[in-house]
Amino acid sequence: MWLAYFIYWGGAAAVLPFMSVFYESVNLKGGQIGQLNSIPYFVSLISSIAISFLSDVLRSHKLVLRMCIFGLIAVLLVFPSLSTFAAFLPVVLLYSVFSSPANPILDQTALSALKNPENYGKIRVGGSIGWSIMVLVTGYLIDHLHVGLPVIFYVNIAFLVLFYGMTAFMPEPRREVGSDAEKVSPGKLAAMLRLPGFLIFLLTIIIWGIGESSIGSFMFLHIKSLGGSTTLMGIALSVSVIGEIIIFSYSDKIQSRLGPQKMILGAFLVLLAWLAGLALIRNPNAIPLFQVFGGAGFGLLQSGSVAYVNERAPKGLGTTAQAIRGGLFSGLGVGIGAIISGIMYEASGSVILFRNMALIVLVGFFFALLVYMIDRRKRLNQS
Repeated sequence: MWLAYFIYWGGAAAVLPFMSVFYESVNLKGGQIGQLNSIPYFVSLISSIAISFLSDVLRSHKLVLRMCIFGLIAVLLVFPSLSTFAAFLPVVLLYSVFSSPANPILDQTALSALKNPENYGKIRVGGSIGWSIMVLVTGYLIDHLHVGLPVIFYVNIAFLVLFYGMTAFMPEPRREVGSDAEKVSPGKLAAMLRLPGFLIFLLTIIIWGIGESSIGSFMFLHIKSLGGSTTLMGIALSVSVIGEIIIFSYSDKIQSRLGPQKMILGAFLVLLAWLAGLALIRNPNAIPLFQVFGGAGFGLLQSGSVAYVNERAPKGLGTTAQAIRGGLFSGLGVGIGAIISGIMYEASGSVILFRNMALIVLVGFFFALLVYMIDRRKRLNQS
């Protein structure tokens, strides 16, 4: 499973960070690039849940994952031949549909295969390492070997072929025993959403996604406005993975000491420090130092939220539950945050943007803290 994460996210790193550069190379306008980049956020909210639910119903996660891999390869083969905004729209839509369920299926497969789910981070760190290596390798291929930007799609295809081979060695998530485990239905999904505190938990991670998206969308422009170079941008992106790797490597110890909800509270504090630092920094060379906060915050949020959902997901709906978590966080939260951030950036610039987002995250922290205290009081009363 560690290698599966490494290969999947290593291949994704060859494409996702460079898509805007590719769009620009075929003479798309800034507004068109922004619209294309926003499609995966909102499409994944629906497609990841729908396809993951289908995999739970069919009880054949490998089959669904392999079908999505074939779809991704076909779509990536088409990308290099496109040059107009209208032609990109349906292809980006299909790419978003086929790529969205991979992560929840991987997460649930890993959790089901582990005797101790707290060790999830030690497996998920493979994706972080694969991402950090391939971002640098792909940048080198483009800048120094002069192979052209379309190489990003062929590199991803090569990794997806390897990933397809890896699925033969991946375990199917364990089937739960008992009559309840056999009943995977929309009603059971609705019952999961009605669990006490579950919807409020989902709201907290949406708020975190809104705050984090401002950095993902506008940090490079912030560095540029401060006089930083493109090389500095690449360094900043690479450094952020260090914090992610550290947190994922020790997530079992952190979770056993703090628990999932305190990990999420910690993620809010880390993101708050990151945004405040970016708003205050005037020397662009200092920004990579703060990028460690970004990776650490994501590691805490990802590990904590995956564990929280895994503890509460009904039997047979683990993949769907993880898809809802991921879709609302990286789909709805990040998508809404990108829109809000664009409005703030256009009106006031990056410094005010990060300052305002820090305030939003601070409110989100106190909201998450209130949810934690209420939930803790309920548990104490029950015990």
